[in-house]
Amino acid sequence: MTSFSRRTLLQATAAIAASPVLMQAKAAYAAAAYHFVRIEGLAEQAVGEIVLKELYRRADMDITITAMPGRRALQEAASGNKDGETLRVYALGENKPSLIRLETPLSSLQTVAFSKKGADISLSSKEDLANYRNIMVKGVLHTEAITKGINGVQTATDASSMFKMVKVGRADLALTSGFDGLVWVERLGYGNDIEVVNPVLNDQPLYHYVHESKRGVLDVLEPLAASLEASGELNEIRSSAEQAFLSEL
Repeated sequence: MTSFSRRTLLQATAAIAASPVLMQAKAAYAAAAYHFVRIEGLAEQAVGEIVLKELYRRADMDITITAMPGRRALQEAASGNKDGETLRVYALGENKPSLIRLETPLSSLQTVAFSKKGADISLSSKEDLANYRNIMVKGVLHTEAITKGINGVQTATDASSMFKMVKVGRADLALTSGFDGLVWVERLGYGNDIEVVNPVLNDQPLYHYVHESKRGVLDVLEPLAASLEASGELNEIRSSAEQAFLSEL
């Protein structure tokens, strides 16, 4: 994007954010408190919580985020028991029409495999996963999607259990996001035992979702998120959140 088009986009999003209609919507939604859910035990979800709280803070909205198992989180959000999900893949909105997507992605994830060091593993694409014993955390959509059609995929309740299964030889490949996997390898002290396997199997953006009953919130968030993305500030917020998370390990 040229500097002129970037400046034009920033001016346009700023104008939208200052419009009387949007200001009225912002005032109406700022008076309420919102409760979202995220998948527990995943590093990119914890980072996403930091990013989302900053976005809502800038919109003068109060939010609470509760971590829980992936399937339960989805049920709570899709049913309207909670107001939405912190971060999920694009496909979630296609499969769950009660959840409405913020069109500006707030983060991204790379799906990768981890194996024991020295293991005889050869991956050129996701199709090669069928040659190995795979394990993933139950309820995580991006690993469910990448293993669709592969028989015998094991599931674990959390990332810690998943990596332990690989370490003791009860699974060949742990499937997760690259950031989350590296965090868990460090946290468990498995740096001498487990390594990432190239190539990256999938790379996709992550989106914030709200329940359809709260869709008006997106009228406030979308121009704000688009402006932060265009200026590069969203990437800075994301990087700061990752550093803050890593500093606490």
